[in-house]
Amino acid sequence: MLKLFTLGLCLLLSFSLLAKDKVISMRSDVWCPYACDPKSDHPGFMIEIAREVFKKKGYRVDYNVMNWARVLLDVKSGEYDAVIGASRSDVKGFVIPEVPTGILVNYFWALKDSKWSYKNEGSLDYISVGIINDYSYGDEIDSLVKKKHKSIREVSGDSPLLRLIQMTETGRLIAFVENPLVLDYNMKKLKKDKSIFKMVSKNLANDPDLFIAFSPSNPKSKEYAKILDEGMEELRKSGKLREILLRYGLSDWGG
Repeated sequence: MLKLFTLGLCLLLSFSLLAKDKVISMRSDVWCPYACDPKSDHPGFMIEIAREVFKKKGYRVDYNVMNWARVLLDVKSGEYDAVIGASRSDVKGFVIPEVPTGILVNYFWALKDSKWSYKNEGSLDYISVGIINDYSYGDEIDSLVKKKHKSIREVSGDSPLLRLIQMTETGRLIAFVENPLVLDYNMKKLKKDKSIFKMVSKNLANDPDLFIAFSPSNPKSKEYAKILDEGMEELRKSGKLREILLRYGLSDWGG
């Protein structure tokens, strides 16, 4: 009996380890329409892409949201397998697929009656503008953050974009940086008129590609990246990518 019990326990543990091995943990902050509420039927188009690709290989995607700075640290250390919605500058040293799973543009946004616009660093004299802590916005803004420019206010927390919107509405900030897709999506969710803000800069994102990037601490990351690259090609050919993007009112950036 003892031998049978031991054998049964070993088999149970083996099955548990195999089941765990087929789960890929992905994390992001809430950044709709790229990554949204994990409990929603619209969890974000990047999550839907990942689930569609990896389920064909027998994997389940475990997706949840947390603070962005924490996401980057925990995926880098290997606590989680992948970060969703990252630019190359966000994830230096990570395993990055060749094929992007999204596209990025960023602009400064100010209230519609504002006289301010961003041309260069000199435009920031004597004002305050907002960004989200540990986001990458493009080389120009990232370099200003790195040198701790006194006009740039960094916010964090569970709803950082909401804070930026509120701080700009109340005059605590003259403007903030955001992707128009994300701003539009969130203004609709907040039931606010998006026309209260206007675009007041050129596109600040010099590298347009966004990725699901994999942990440098996980020996399977290269395999995951390859699966995602091949899966993206299949989704495009089959029309499934277009179907996913249409659920979010988007079109394929790759043509």
